[in-house]
Amino acid sequence: MHIVLTFSPVGDQFRNRCRQFPSIINCCTIDWYNAWPPEALYSVARRQFEEYEEKLNIKEVIDTLSNASMHIHQSVKDASEDFYAELRRRNYTTPTSYLDLIKTYVELLGKQRVIVPAKMTRYQNGITRLAETNIMVDSLKKTLIELMPVIEVKSKDTKEMVVDLEK
Repeated sequence: MHIVLTFSPVGDQFRNRCRQFPSIINCCTIDWYNAWPPEALYSVARRQFEEYEEKLNIKEVIDTLSNASMHIHQSVKDASEDFYAELRRRNYTTPTSYLDLIKTYVELLGKQRVIVPAKMTRYQNGITRLAETNIMVDSLKKTLIELMPVIEVKSKDTKEMVVDLEK
């Protein structure tokens, strides 16, 4: 009789199960699956992004996004190997974590596609109001310049009146 159990080696849950049932480690044959090659990473990312190309309008950048996803996953894998060499602690990069990376990117992009236009509208409204305010300030400056002689005459009259009142 053969029983196949599959676990993702990521997280505390796997560690807890191994502690609860030590025979999983001691009495079983463990097959660790090899990491996906770069071509598979690219292909999976491309297929995932193609599902959202119409919704997110990313048709022109699917190749770039797929390459970037592949590069990110590969660099995390390399950094995990360096981490193990230095500290003797494992950090696993699994296909699930790769799919989560793509899913998270798509979700964030969808949110930003809503947030950014709203912020742009808000900033453009602010710029319009600033321009209107500048026009109003310029007209007030012109009015002030035109009224300067009148203000000076009135100020002289006021000083003379103050002198008369003091007497």
